[in-house]
Amino acid sequence: MTEGVDAARWFMRALLLLLLAFANLNDIWSPDVLPNALFAWTVVREGNLDYDEFVFRPADRGIADVATTRLDSEAYFFRACGESTATEPPGTTRSPGGPPAPGPNDHVCSIFPPGIAFLAFPFFLPFVLAGAQPLDLGLLIRVGHFAAATIEVVAALLLWSVMRRFTSARWSLALVLLYFLGTSVRTIASQALWQSAGVHLAIAIALWLVFLARPVALWREFAAGVALGLGTVVRQTTALLVPFVPAGRVRATVLAIVGAAIGVLPLLVYNAVAFGNPLEQGYGIKPFDTSPLLGLYGLLLSPSRGLFVYEPYLLFAFATLVLLRPGRDHLELRLLSLVYAWAATAILYSTYAEWWGGRVFGPRFLDDLAPALFVLLAWGIGHGLLRRVVARVAFGLCAAWSLLIFQAAAFVYDQNTWDLHPANINVDPSRLLDWSDPQWAFVLRSVPEGGVRVIAAAGLSALALLFLLRVESVLPSRR
Repeated sequence: MTEGVDAARWFMRALLLLLLAFANLNDIWSPDVLPNALFAWTVVREGNLDYDEFVFRPADRGIADVATTRLDSEAYFFRACGESTATEPPGTTRSPGGPPAPGPNDHVCSIFPPGIAFLAFPFFLPFVLAGAQPLDLGLLIRVGHFAAATIEVVAALLLWSVMRRFTSARWSLALVLLYFLGTSVRTIASQALWQSAGVHLAIAIALWLVFLARPVALWREFAAGVALGLGTVVRQTTALLVPFVPAGRVRATVLAIVGAAIGVLPLLVYNAVAFGNPLEQGYGIKPFDTSPLLGLYGLLLSPSRGLFVYEPYLLFAFATLVLLRPGRDHLELRLLSLVYAWAATAILYSTYAEWWGGRVFGPRFLDDLAPALFVLLAWGIGHGLLRRVVARVAFGLCAAWSLLIFQAAAFVYDQNTWDLHPANINVDPSRLLDWSDPQWAFVLRSVPEGGVRVIAAAGLSALALLFLLRVESVLPSRR
């Protein structure tokens, strides 16, 4: 009977979180998610990894019918499948350090690693088999949204289970809602086929496997390595977590690395087939030449990308460090190792030429590691981090701020507004450091322009939250 109640609880949680991912009633997407959506068609119908059948070439650029029904082969999210034979500059803007555009006769491949396309494949497969048109933009956006939202819901449920090991049912509920609504999860990651959803899933699986109060079996260390290796197939920087998660235990670290090596095999196979070299990767030779001081300021404190501007409550996750005892048991060492992994990732991204992550709302790159910080936060709360009233009030105010701006963005954010006007932030990123016109302020000002749609979205979101709270209060919990 208890097992049936637990299953019902998790099922209702999943449905209501999925509803929240759609309740914003706002299409947030970018053209760079199209290769991930089209992957199922090219694999099933063509039996290859190129996108030739979906593109028009530079010579066709002036033909209206072709240019409006196909994708530009020189778009920034495409590259040659192998070395480009292009001899002329591309007709479109491409990112710094990225691979050159395909030549007129080159096969066309995606620049992105294939992990999120693999995860989305089962969602698109029924439509491919049913003969749906691949370049039906509405279909690609809606199915991609459902795929990304489902992946994020699974990640959130796994994270919820981990946090429940360390804190009360009420705090676990509050934290998972803060994770889902007070980070980029609902606003961006669950809305379209960007890589963040897949990274969150991989990290959540690894955390679920090894963050236990009791000693961890070695098979779990190995499986966590496999999960992070598969996360590397989604975004390569996920590999940075592999040596840190075992927290210095030699046998566990070796097994985690072996597991990660197995998990990353699909990426090597894909690279070999798509580019002719397993060590090639689609992004090209990206420059990491930004000043680390500038990059860290941008990632942590800048008005339009700073983690602690958009999510100031995460400062409490780092405050948890003061509760870790000098002797530190295996779990506390593992928690400390999460901070090291987070710091290594932040330092790497601080030197990246496009540290801001393109046209997006909030701290895109650092939000990939949000599950790790929430586990740290849950452990800290379970061990008295917010015991004092003043700490609870400060945490509540910080959380309320994040919920406010991320919900506003979920309802009205559009990549074609502030991000492009008066200048494209990818061309002039200095705007990201300008406190006189931060991105979040523009989004808050835009909420009234949403009119009836925003009112309906807010009402639907509130209804989903009320149902979730009702489910949590009616069904008995089991630790």
